[in-house]
Parts: sequence; structure tokens; C-alpha cells
Amino acid sequence: MHPHHLKPAVRLLGAAFVIAAAVGLMGQYGGAPEWWIADSGERMPLSAPFEDKTGFVVVYNANGEMVTKDHAFFTPMGTNGRACITCHQMSAGMSVTTERLQERWGVTAGQDAVFAAVDGSNCPSLPQSDRASHSLLLERGVFRIAQPWPAPGVTPEFSVEVVRDPTGCNTSEKYGLHAKSPMISVYRRPRPVGNLKYLADGNAFTADSRNTSLEMQAIDAVHTHEQGANLTAAELKQIVDYERQVYVGQTFDRVGGDLTEVGGPEGLGVWHLGRGKPSHSTDASFVTIANWKGRSSESAFRSSVERGSLLFSQRKFSITDTANLDHSTTHTAMQGTCATCHSEHMTGANTTQPWMDIGTASLPWAGDQKDLPLFKITCNANAEPHPGLGRVIYTNDPGRALVTGKCRDVGSLVIQQLRGLAARAPYFTAGSAKDLRAVVDFYDKRYAAHYTEQEKQDLINFMSVL
Repeated sequence: MHPHHLKPAVRLLGAAFVIAAAVGLMGQYGGAPEWWIADSGERMPLSAPFEDKTGFVVVYNANGEMVTKDHAFFTPMGTNGRACITCHQMSAGMSVTTERLQERWGVTAGQDAVFAAVDGSNCPSLPQSDRASHSLLLERGVFRIAQPWPAPGVTPEFSVEVVRDPTGCNTSEKYGLHAKSPMISVYRRPRPVGNLKYLADGNAFTADSRNTSLEMQAIDAVHTHEQGANLTAAELKQIVDYERQVYVGQTFDRVGGDLTEVGGPEGLGVWHLGRGKPSHSTDASFVTIANWKGRSSESAFRSSVERGSLLFSQRKFSITDTANLDHSTTHTAMQGTCATCHSEHMTGANTTQPWMDIGTASLPWAGDQKDLPLFKITCNANAEPHPGLGRVIYTNDPGRALVTGKCRDVGSLVIQQLRGLAARAPYFTAGSAKDLRAVVDFYDKRYAAHYTEQEKQDLINFMSVL
């Protein structure tokens, strides 16, 4: 390896030791594998840096180095060889990326547990040795989420018709809408397991908020994704305790330099996350960056990040037809900023109204994503309509409506946190934005923000250092 390739890692680790010493967090750094295999017994270090597209992301264990042998987060709890860590990889910001998934397919010829038929393939009925049967996971980083329809105890306000079914699962006699036990299959990215201390009361653990606590989410995940039985009380506590103390954040940028340096922006890096307190505000960005000085080689990028921070928190545009934003039921637009929805100060999630429809799943806003299923939702005449889409809606994912049965909830999905973004592309619930430029372009078009090219780049640079 050429020496210049080592410089970012050396600088990151050196800076990490400086910051750790300053706050009393000395411990072992590095050593975690790029792909963590369940039940491997690897030791989890205090802090593990991983290279990503723009620099390095760090996974930080506030409770220190730990043994993972027989730990329920790292050990298969079911029958398919998966553990929680399988779909929440540290090198991917505690999620998964298409790049890593494609590597695993090549290395294991598709035999890695992450590709388990239950949800790691487009449908369990497809030939599992065929790469095409796993195309949505490999190309979008999404897993199949099968929801009973209607949800138990719910009387729906709408009917569902399968318009397009490229995976075959929604029209399947065994897995589909008209099966003996009717189900609807949608395809979603795994939420990152990190910084969850700030989301513990925010119903933000699943895309449709069907699980409102870490305990519920862990039980559901073991049952469905690991195909396991009930967790013991000790196993459940072990998983939840781990999830509440692990933090994820970008820590080094190849252009901007060390994000944790003394005197730098207080909100950057992973270390401050373990010390911060949750707070909600729509008046300011969850990370404020100002007067960020550096060497001449870094200053232009840092100035761009500062501008992006201000754009995120202060640049207003018209937020229109967004269902469940303040429970809106009209077409009345509100003036807001990116921080209106991404308002939780430490993560950029939203803990007061976690789910809303920003348009990533439904036509016309989402575009025609032909590799995903398409559903026609026809709402009852007496149902409260979707504020932007009315009573006939075409969507790739009904979202929150699969839980509530409400017409107004069609397409509403939980607002995601923004930490560690550089490490976990692609973006949006269905993996429909391949990079941060695609994210900014979507919002620019959806809400007619009319960003200039410079403003777009400033926003991208800001998001890349989170």
C-alpha cells in the first residue's frame, strides 16, 4: 500500500487518542472486522474506525471494550445463522451497504447468512442460488418486510390492489395478498443501530413505527429476520443494553481533516454523542458549525460545510402536501427548512412526529421504480384523505398505513437519523437515492427549493461529515 493511503488512518487514530484522553475515554482502538460474521467471537473494541467514501466513520462503545462470545447481539438467536450484527455491520455505520453486500456475495457465492431466503431474497419462493433472486438487497440494500394484511385488530379505510409485482411475492399463493394468511411485502433499508439513546422515546426504530421500544424491536427482529424463538429476559437485556450505549459518527474527512480536533465544531465526531442530551427544536440545525478554522488545504471545504449547516437550518422553502407533518390534512403549505423535519439536535431524526410522507415511496414524487412492487390504494369515501394524493394513491410502500389502516398514513415513513451518512449509502427507506447528491436533488425537486449548484454541494459536504 502506498504511504499516502495510510495518512488518513494514522491521523484519525492519533486524533482519536487525543480526544479520548481529553474526556477520559482511553481504550483500545481498531481491530473490528470489515464484515462481522455472527458467532465469530471477535472482541469489540472501545472504538473502531472504518474507511468510507469521504473519510472514516467510528463506532464507539461507551461502556468500553467487550467480549462478544455468547452475546445475544452477536450470536445467532434463530435458525438461519444470522445475528443482529449481520444486518447492522459496523463498517456500514451499523447498517448495510450495497458495496459490502456485493463483496459478500462474491466471497461466499451467496451463502452468507445475510442472504437468507426469508427476507434477504426478493421472495423465498425464488431460486436462492440465483443472484437475480437477491437483486433488491444487492442493488438497493433493502430487505423484504412482510406485513400481515390487514394488521391485527385494524379495520382498514382502504383497499389494496397489486398493480406490479416484479418479485412475485405479493401475488404468490403462499406469501401474497391473497394467500391463506394474507401478507404485503415491501422492501426497506435496515435502520442504523447507533445513537439510539436519543430515539428511545421516539418510535423511530422501524420505518413504519410498528415497534415503539427497543425491546419490541429486538423481539420482532429475532422472530422475523433471524427466524428465532422467544428471547430470554437476559438475552433481551443484553441486546438492548448494547444498543443503548453504542454511537456512530463520521470522525475524519479526507479533505476537511480531523472532525474531532480540539477547538473544532462541538457537534462533529462521535465522542460528544455519548455525553449529549436529547433536545428538539425546529429553529436551528442539530449541528451548528461556525468559524471552523483549518489549514489552507482544508479551509475551502470547511467553509462549504459551514454554509451547508446554515442552509440546512435557515434556508426556507415551501413544504407542501406532506402528510402527518403537524398532522396536516390540507394543501396549505408551510415555510420550513431541512431542520423542520430533521429536528432532533444530536441525530437529525424527529422524535415528536417521527413519521410523515415526504414522497419517497409514492407516485408521482418517487418516480416509477420498476424493480419495486406497485400498489394501488383506494380509500373509502368517508376516510380522511391524504393531503397531497387524495383517495387513490399509487405507492411502492404504504408505510405507516400498513400498521394503522388509515388513508392519511399511506406513504408515511419514519424520518431517519443523519449520523454516519457517508458510511451507509444508499439512502431513503427503499434505497432509492444512491448517493448524497441524489438525496439533495430529490428534495430540491420535491419542494421546489431551487438550490444553486454551490448550495447543493454545500449541503452534501455538510451531510458527509455527520
